[in-house]
Amino acid sequence: MDVYMARQPIFDQDNNLYAYELLYRSNGTENIYNGVSGDESTADVFTNAFFGLNVKNVIGNARAFINFTENLLRRGIPKLISPDILVVEVLENQLTDNDLLDSVQELRELGYTIALDDFEYSNAYSELFQLGDLVKIDFRTPQKFIEETAYVCRYSNKIMLAEKIETREELEYARKLGCTYMQGYYFAKPSIMSGNSVQPLPVNIMEVMRLMAQPEPEISDIVEILSRDTAMCQRILRLINSVYFGVSNKVSTINQAIIILGLDYLREWVYLMGMQKITNNDSLEAMRLSLLNAKFCRKIAMRIPEAAPDCESFYLMGLLSMVVYSGDKMLALALEEFPLTDNIKRGLLRRGGLYSDVFEMTLAHARAEWETLDELVEKYGLKSSDITEIFVECTDEVNKSHLE
Repeated sequence: MDVYMARQPIFDQDNNLYAYELLYRSNGTENIYNGVSGDESTADVFTNAFFGLNVKNVIGNARAFINFTENLLRRGIPKLISPDILVVEVLENQLTDNDLLDSVQELRELGYTIALDDFEYSNAYSELFQLGDLVKIDFRTPQKFIEETAYVCRYSNKIMLAEKIETREELEYARKLGCTYMQGYYFAKPSIMSGNSVQPLPVNIMEVMRLMAQPEPEISDIVEILSRDTAMCQRILRLINSVYFGVSNKVSTINQAIIILGLDYLREWVYLMGMQKITNNDSLEAMRLSLLNAKFCRKIAMRIPEAAPDCESFYLMGLLSMVVYSGDKMLALALEEFPLTDNIKRGLLRRGGLYSDVFEMTLAHARAEWETLDELVEKYGLKSSDITEIFVECTDEVNKSHLE
């Protein structure tokens, strides 16, 4: 499934790139916001930036401006991303009670930059104004409002960002008012970025959310659900490997990945996945194939004495087999996004060794390359009938699984 988002650059007074505002887009042809709910659009931007696209390619060394709804602020969703890169945008009319103001105050104390979006100063928003570090001034509003807000910002030592700058004259006017940052069509329109990503199955997301809502969820139950959903597994691994998460651990099993992330962190990311609009028609067959490969790799490993103790690592290798078939990137480059052990990576890259041979057996069987399969079967003292029996067992298990 193709995923989309847009980014619009934000510059300083010397035209140096400061940040990108990340924006919701539903497709690659209409470069506009199409009116979906705020929660859904923010969830889509969040998950696409970190899962569907490589966030390093989206923002580079710049910062990311993302607008948050009341609901997401209450849940503390911005805390999933490092304050070193995230600027939290808040609309003035969103903060209607003290709980929300407390949420913003907490974010500010944690080091997040708070940007007040489309802000026009009035006494009704004075408390919120004090919490803002940066005020975005809409240059499509009347000049009277622009100048009044700019005056209060200068008096209160607030950083100003002039948005929707469309002409050279407006740029010079913004500089004269004391705006530190600029954004608008004069510099660049939002550019659409796209990628291809297998999407998690909604039924699996809902089941994991149900399990994690329990006071003391069983990790084994969560692992069982994730173990049949390639997309969720890949997303978790990408998140662990993010330079912004700061984890260097190499993962060999799904259970290990969950322990590294922690249940609280995982709970909020799964919540965001659940809010994202998902079209899964093109994901089901990909999920079935990767699940079949995972089960096939594990059962083959269990028949080989030196592989049996690590059979769950072989399962993870098989589950990630869709990386081999997906996208237009070189496989080695694609695997850099995942913090996998060298054995698993060598296996997926088919660079020799036990993991590579087991993965080669699954591919040879799928492609009816019987000579290759017979050579590998003989190498490990197996029988061709063993592999056929394993394949039938795995196919039957996948057909009886909860993929729907």
